Amino acid sequence: MSFLSRARKVDLITLAEELGLTVDPNAKISDLLRLITNDKNYDEDFTKDCLEVITNERKEEEQRRDEQRREEQRRDEHEKRKWEYELKKLELESKATLSDGNVPLTVPKLNLM
Repeated sequence: MSFLSRARKVDLITLAEELGLTVDPNAKISDLLRLITNDKNYDEDFTKDCLEVITNERKEEEQRRDEQRREEQRRDEHEKRKWEYELKKLELESKATLSDGNVPLTVPKLNLM
C-alpha cells in the first residue's frame, strides 16, 4: 500500500474512478486511500498496475503539452523575429529614400493585363 501513499491526488482520483468507486471531488488524499483500500474488490497488485498506467499516461500527456507549448513559443518567436526584420527593412528603405532627395518616392503601378 505504500505505493498509494506516494501517488498524486489526481492519480488517486483517476484510479478510484477506474475501479468504479464513487469519488468526492473534494476528498483528501487520506480519504481516497481509505476508499481504494477498503473496497471489497481491492487487489494490491492489480491496483498497483492500474496506478502505474495512470501515472505514466498523465506524465506522457504533460510531456506532450510541454512540447506543444515549447513549439508554440518557438513559432511565436520566429514570427516575431520575422516581423521585426520586415519592420527594420522598411525603416531602412524609408530612411534611404528620404535621405536621397534625387530619388522620388513612387508607388508601383498594378498591371491588370
